[in-house]
Amino acid sequence: MSSSVLPGHHAATEPESFLAAALRTGRAVVVGHGITGHHVVHRLFTESQRVSRPIQILWVADHHDRRVASFGASGWHMPFLEGDPRIAAWSHRSFHSWNILSELGLGDYRAAAPSVLLTRDERVPVPRGCPAVPVPVDPGEFSAPFYRRAAYISDGAVVSSCTLMPNLYRAVSQLPGVRPMRRHIHDIGELLDLTHDFGAEVACVAAGDRAQFLLDDQRIEGDLGVVLLADLARVPQPLDRIVLMDADRYDELTYSIPHRSCGHVCLGGSSGRLVTEPEEYTELGRGLTDPSRVPSYVTALVEEIRDRVLQRLPVLRPALAPGAYQYWYGLRPLAERVIAEWIPRNRTGSVGVLELGGLGGSGFTVAPAFVEDGLALRRPTPRMESHFGRPTPVHSS
Repeated sequence: MSSSVLPGHHAATEPESFLAAALRTGRAVVVGHGITGHHVVHRLFTESQRVSRPIQILWVADHHDRRVASFGASGWHMPFLEGDPRIAAWSHRSFHSWNILSELGLGDYRAAAPSVLLTRDERVPVPRGCPAVPVPVDPGEFSAPFYRRAAYISDGAVVSSCTLMPNLYRAVSQLPGVRPMRRHIHDIGELLDLTHDFGAEVACVAAGDRAQFLLDDQRIEGDLGVVLLADLARVPQPLDRIVLMDADRYDELTYSIPHRSCGHVCLGGSSGRLVTEPEEYTELGRGLTDPSRVPSYVTALVEEIRDRVLQRLPVLRPALAPGAYQYWYGLRPLAERVIAEWIPRNRTGSVGVLELGGLGGSGFTVAPAFVEDGLALRRPTPRMESHFGRPTPVHSS
C-alpha cells in the first residue's frame, strides 16, 4: 500500500498515543522479539479485544532464539532497584501484572522466590523500595561463608525465561491478527518503507541493543552478560529455591537464580564489557549458533566467573564440575536512563516511530508497566517538537 492511512480512517490532528493510533487504524508494526516486544504485541492485541476493534500487527525481528537476550536472561524479578525512581515504580506495578502469562496459559513459568542479599561490608546495602522488611541472617545458613553480612527478603519471583521465551513466542505469534516476520531492518528508512507498505501509521521499536544501529541511537549499548547453567538437581538446599544476590557488585559474580521450570540454576551476571561495534556483534552471534566459534574472550570470562563462584560458593563445586554445566552469553540493551519516546518528525515524516528500550538487565522486572506507559505516550505535535527539540512525553489525562 502506498499510503500510511487506511481507507475509512483519518489521520489524527491532536496528540495521540501509539495505542490509540494503532486501534484507530487497525494496524501497527512492532520491531523486536525480546520480552518488551512480546508485551507490546500482547497489549495491542488485548486492547483491541477489549474495545472490539480488530488489529493487524506485523511483528518483525532478526531472530527469535537464544541470540535475543531475553531468551537466555536470568529472569529475576525483585520489585526494587536503586537509581531511576521510574524503574522502582514500574517494578512494583509489574510485580502483580504479569497477565500475559496467565492469559496465555504459561503461568507455571513464574514462581515465587525469596532473595538473600550478600555482602562483605559491615552492613547490607538494601536498595530503596524493598517490598518486605529485610531480616538479618547469617551467610553461613546459605552456604556462603565468604560473605560477612546477609539479609533475607521474603518477596520476589523468578521467571524461567530460557524455557518460557520459546513458548511465549509461539503463543503470541498465534494470536489472531499477529503476523511474525523474520527480517533484518538495517536503518530507519527501511523501517518507514516497511510501515508504509503494511499500511500502518505507527511503528514501535523495541529492538534492544540493535536500536543503536536501526535508529542510530548511541545512547544504547550492548552490555555483555554471561550465565553459567548448572543442573538444579546438583544444587543443595536452600540454593535450589532462593535467589542469591551479591550486593557488593565489584566483580562479575552478581547472582545465583534457580529456574525450576528450566531445571537449572543461573550463575553469573554482567561482565562489565560493552560491545558497540557491528563486527563484534557478528562475532558474538556466530559463537551462539556455532560453539566452536565462540570468541576466546568469552571462554576466558566463563572460566573467570566459574572460579569466582567456587570461591564464594564452594558448595556448588559438584554442580560446576568440568562438563557438568553449560553457559550462555548475550548482550543486554543498556542505557543510562530507560528510553520511552517518539522519534522526531524530521526523521520519520508522517509515520510515528515510538522507541522503547534501554532496560538492560531489568526487562523481566519492569516490562509490563513500562510497556503500558510507553504505549500511552502521546506523539508530540510538530509545533511542540519545534519548541522543545527532542520529543517530550505528553501523558494521557
